[in-house]
Amino acid sequence: MHLAIFGGTCDPPHNGHLALCLFARELLGLDRLIVSVSHNPLKQQTHTPDIHRRRMAELFVSELNAAGSFAEPSYWELEQEPPSFTIDLVRHVRSRFSSADITLLVGEDSYRDFPKWKSFRDIAGLCSIAVFMRPHGPDPEPFPEPCRGTFRFIAFDMPVSASGIRERIACGHQVGHMLPSAILHYIEEHRLYLS
Repeated sequence: MHLAIFGGTCDPPHNGHLALCLFARELLGLDRLIVSVSHNPLKQQTHTPDIHRRRMAELFVSELNAAGSFAEPSYWELEQEPPSFTIDLVRHVRSRFSSADITLLVGEDSYRDFPKWKSFRDIAGLCSIAVFMRPHGPDPEPFPEPCRGTFRFIAFDMPVSASGIRERIACGHQVGHMLPSAILHYIEEHRLYLS
């Protein structure tokens, strides 16, 4: 079985995340995807309560499974003492699926911080890492030197960010083209991200 892990704060999950996961399913031949909701120590502290991020992750997984059931949400990281560390998540998933081929899906921004991750060399030893790269203008910042392990770099053009969505909502701008409709409706219903 080929299993992938996609982790994040889910604050909110958006169309870029959706496209990345569905693209990974086809390109990498995934049988299963775990969407893990986290407390990321390298990102600005989220102010959205866990209950909302959990619900948005459930809606996101439902959207993914509309193309055939393969994804499941995981709240294991939220149940641990914060902050979340990817190495602990990967070890947890490896303990559940000891015989699976495991791939960690990461965006380019996260990969640029990879040497700052706790036990990053151990992560690369426990799973493959697929990095989804954004297009750049001239002279992009250099990538960190990969450590030993299996890395795959995949061109991926979907310039949407959760922080940008939160800022647009706070300013009263439309974001319907950036979010699955169920997540947009949830945000509107609960008045999330309003300043």
